[in-house]
Amino acid sequence: MPNQRPKPVHVGSAWRLILRDLGLDETVIFRRAGLSPRLLDGAGSHISIESFYALYGAIEAESGDSSIALKVGNIVSIELFDPALFAALCSPDMNTASTRLGQFKRLVGSFSLDVDIGADTTTIGYRCKHRPDIPMLLGLGELVFLVAFMRRATRHEIKPLRITVQRLPEAADAYAEFFGTPLQSGSAYTITLAAKDASRPFLTHNVRMWEAFEPTLRRRMDEAGEQALLSQRVQEALFELLPSGRTQLKDVAKELGIGTRTLQRRLAAEGTTWLAILNHTRERLARHYLLTSNMSPVEVSFLLGFEDPNSLFRAFQRWTGTTPESWRADAKTTG
Repeated sequence: MPNQRPKPVHVGSAWRLILRDLGLDETVIFRRAGLSPRLLDGAGSHISIESFYALYGAIEAESGDSSIALKVGNIVSIELFDPALFAALCSPDMNTASTRLGQFKRLVGSFSLDVDIGADTTTIGYRCKHRPDIPMLLGLGELVFLVAFMRRATRHEIKPLRITVQRLPEAADAYAEFFGTPLQSGSAYTITLAAKDASRPFLTHNVRMWEAFEPTLRRRMDEAGEQALLSQRVQEALFELLPSGRTQLKDVAKELGIGTRTLQRRLAAEGTTWLAILNHTRERLARHYLLTSNMSPVEVSFLLGFEDPNSLFRAFQRWTGTTPESWRADAKTTG
């Protein structure tokens, strides 16, 4: 195994939705795993690989359902938005989607999605980079998710040629019915697809959407291996809060689960301020919306959390020395 230090795993508010959809009590699950449910508060927390495995073990034990991975892998909610997932959904086919997901997983976490594209088949394997074992619920849930994902994207009932798991579940027949092929025991959790299925066109293919998500993914991958600065976390929180008009310091502090004074003090230690990050984030988003969409400046103003559209015009004048319309026209001409 690699000698690099295992990266902690993030658990956040999405877990509340997952456990609720599974009909499980988050307090019971976390305590059974030896963890505090308050880890999900604010922006969430990072936990060790061992604790993450314990969390999956607690879910499997508490549910008493040997086919629960079918439910985990099929949970779909708009509230579980993830840029990497949406970028994959915008791909032309599963070969491209799994490769993109694999690049992202490999660089930002302790889990890896290995993709082997051959002339006749494509094999996708899920593993932990620091431990040879994978909790059955985690491994099977990932395989269920991948198959459900490609079926939704292609609107075709794709059946893998082969599925391998490290340990056969009691409800093997239920999984065989879902996958359309029986599970086989192996050293890893893998899916093997026929070449025609791996290259089957995604009806969700969207080049412009991929171009919109790619910078965010690249930035997150560039930050891999390093704990994000608080200023970066503030900016990421603003990406979600601005469209709802939540632009105050207290809004971000609440989202991150820290006090306003602590937030200001830590930002000062990083050499920046709340107002500087707010302005920088608004400028980045304004340029992005104007360049990649047909939204009017008034619509962009709303998405940036300005109460008055004129505020955007004044701010844009400070940022660029020109108006939003003129900047858009010049950018598209020179681009």
